[in-house]
Amino acid sequence: MKEKIKDLRLNITVSGILSIVIGILLLIYPAQSLSTIGKAIGAIIVLAGVFVIISQLFENGFNAMGMVVGGVLAVIGIWIFMAPGAIVSIIPIAIGVLLVVHGLQDLGLAIEATKFHAPRPWLSFIIAIVNILLGVICIADAFHMVTLATRIIGLMLMYDGITDIFTVHKVRKATRIVDVDIISEEDI
Repeated sequence: MKEKIKDLRLNITVSGILSIVIGILLLIYPAQSLSTIGKAIGAIIVLAGVFVIISQLFENGFNAMGMVVGGVLAVIGIWIFMAPGAIVSIIPIAIGVLLVVHGLQDLGLAIEATKFHAPRPWLSFIIAIVNILLGVICIADAFHMVTLATRIIGLMLMYDGITDIFTVHKVRKATRIVDVDIISEEDI
């Protein structure tokens, strides 16, 4: 049991250190980190496309559709590899569109609230305008939003690594105390 705990402590400590290092890299170099991740995804997709093409060449019979799928995958992978920022920016753009649509819906509801003399209809207008503005910010500055999110993820990873190492240290300290107590009791 003691060896399992020792192995677990080592694994958690290494994992914690790795989390801290990756977190620091994401925090300090978010754009470069995103670019590297995007390029890695692009390379994997290119390899998948090439694998599909090769498998179609060596399978029984020639499958033109399989070759086309492999070729399309390879082209998409090359595009992602060459422009990784475009891919990671899709997420905030999609969220921005969603926010704008919901803001416009809220604006329509605010107009209805005004028609029916609801109390404080101006509050509904403010909420709608804020939603629309947040959506526009996400769309207009998508890469910056992803960079900000990457930095936040970096902070989260650093926190995770630090707390893992702290917890391992506490457990190690506690197991040493237990070992010393057991040895002392056996001597008596």
